[in-house]
Amino acid sequence: MRKILKRGLLILGIVIACTVMGSAGEPVAKAGSYTHRGVWVAFYEFYSAGLSNRTEAAFRKNAEKMFKKISDYGCNEVYFHVRAFDDAIYPSKIVGWSKYLSTDGRALPYDPLKILVELAHAQNLKLHAWMNPYRVTTDKILDPAKKKTIKRIVNQVKEIIDNYEVDGIHFDDYFYLGDSYSHVKASTRRKKVNKMVKAVHDAVKEKSESLEFGISPAGNYEYCMSIGADVKTWLSEPGYIDYIIPQIYWSDVYKMNGKMTKLYSERLALWQEANKIDLPMYIGLGLYRAGKGVSPDYGWSRSNSNLRDQARLLKSGNCEGYTLFAYSDIDSSEARKEMKNFLEEIAWIKLNKSKVTLSAGETFQLEPTWMPMKYEGDDDFQFESSDESIATVDETGLVTPVADSGTVKIWVESGEKKKACTITIGTGGIIRE
Repeated sequence: MRKILKRGLLILGIVIACTVMGSAGEPVAKAGSYTHRGVWVAFYEFYSAGLSNRTEAAFRKNAEKMFKKISDYGCNEVYFHVRAFDDAIYPSKIVGWSKYLSTDGRALPYDPLKILVELAHAQNLKLHAWMNPYRVTTDKILDPAKKKTIKRIVNQVKEIIDNYEVDGIHFDDYFYLGDSYSHVKASTRRKKVNKMVKAVHDAVKEKSESLEFGISPAGNYEYCMSIGADVKTWLSEPGYIDYIIPQIYWSDVYKMNGKMTKLYSERLALWQEANKIDLPMYIGLGLYRAGKGVSPDYGWSRSNSNLRDQARLLKSGNCEGYTLFAYSDIDSSEARKEMKNFLEEIAWIKLNKSKVTLSAGETFQLEPTWMPMKYEGDDDFQFESSDESIATVDETGLVTPVADSGTVKIWVESGEKKKACTITIGTGGIIRE
């Protein structure tokens, strides 16, 4: 695989998605990591989040609160439902208003999507416009075989990327559904869907190569192929999607055919093996099931460490993180214990500076903190210099130069977590990054 061969077997770093960090302590992308830490905000959560039928001021206030919570729980990517039922959460010339944002269908006197993008970016969150391309109602979809369907979908994608600074377009697992299309062969379904997916990909890339287009298919590979989600092609040929988020929402205590099966682990391995072009893969985790296990998936009621253990498996390589379903479950009472263990697993050390240049005689106070904000870790940080002949560090993190020149790493550790600050001794005063 590309990331494994070129980057080596990578261990850990993190966000909600790592161990290698950028200058501000933010993880940078690598396979087998938590670089990508996402969350879905679904249409049915608008009301509880205080976003439905609100004045602009109230909408802005509640959206800001929502994004801060998302950030505090370690996420750096948000998949926000922009089109759930052939509709829009913004003033569209193609479809009508979402009844989940404006229940009477009337146009709002402000642009919700513009505000959402602004506020998400203010929290250093990427915002992806999540769209259900075909779904009209829970029982009806646009006919995937018709050219006008593709045109309608592509035009709305263009409407979004031309008018809003979103970070990408995102589709989920709704493709050929319902009895109306039961006569359509699986191979035909995949052919029709692929035509639409390719058209959307091309439209996105024509706008900007930096814009992302990805899909979150169901976790059952065979089911995907049967409903037209051609994951085999998407994971073996470039030009369709930029990333994939399989929804592997099961635990490893799943009763199948009369015996307990490690279903999550088996499905994860299947998706990793299917990824022939090493497409960026972020696993969808079933946070909504935490503390609510029912037959035949017993793991969620028998353990509070399902998410933690599932995240650890991602470090085996060929995955760059995860996405949690869904936002409203992040701080739910049922998921509280699961999230506590999960946050402990993904937590990382952030330093006030990652690089410092000192002159002889100057000192620097290194200040580590735990991230994400909601992780309640012990401040039992240990400090160590890689070369005490160049600079020393005391138990409080105070760095003192010893030599007149040279470079040294000051390591900060707590348990299995560690982070380094590079100290250069030179002239010209303190330079900090």
